[in-house]
Amino acid sequence: MQQSRAIVLNKINYSETSLILKIYTEQEGLLSFIVKGIRGKKGKLRMAQFQALNLLEIDYKQTGKSDLRFILDLKISEPFSDLLFDPIKRAVALFLAELIQNCIKEEEQNTELFFFLHQSIHWLDLSKDSCTHFHLAFMMKLTRYLGFYPMKSIENALCFDLQTGEFLMHSPMHNYILLDKELKGWNDLLNCKYENLKNLHFSNQLKRNLVQALMDYYKLHLIHFKELNSQHILQQIFDDE
Repeated sequence: MQQSRAIVLNKINYSETSLILKIYTEQEGLLSFIVKGIRGKKGKLRMAQFQALNLLEIDYKQTGKSDLRFILDLKISEPFSDLLFDPIKRAVALFLAELIQNCIKEEEQNTELFFFLHQSIHWLDLSKDSCTHFHLAFMMKLTRYLGFYPMKSIENALCFDLQTGEFLMHSPMHNYILLDKELKGWNDLLNCKYENLKNLHFSNQLKRNLVQALMDYYKLHLIHFKELNSQHILQQIFDDE
């Protein structure tokens, strides 16, 4: 039996009473689990425990040669106070969960990454400020742990090169660059701490452009990265504000 802190990323119905889960664990990285009898009256595990980004402590085991682990016991280590009830935070949580699962494929321990994810989710839940810029800051900060954090800004840079991750004084011979408002917004995100997000005042159009720029940046640096389904849902919620 193994024990670990864990973050729920995704759940898929496997049968009438079972789920397949993707969970990021502190001890072994991204793992797949099967939970049986989830809808039964006698089971001790409940569907509500597997909401996206729930912070858990789990006891689990691996049986045979299957990649699927079995959860023996769990508890929610830090119940959310606001994230499940605020529609914007909820949409952001679904976006982050899909993003994390899309980026991280390794079954290996990465305690620094786990700590970053855990602290970011905790901050999102407890924040009393608007969270409409949080996903942008999170995407930028996550690149540090994925190995392609942008290089330091240079004064009077003309553009940012998404292919190389550099601020440049001249335009490269391709179109994967950021200029003008997008360049300033990118630099603002690069230097922004979560507690200062309230000082950002991006228009919805700029937020859309920066999300797409970050998506392109991820695609250029992660060969397995693909478009996120939740991106469009999140943007629609912001457009309706």
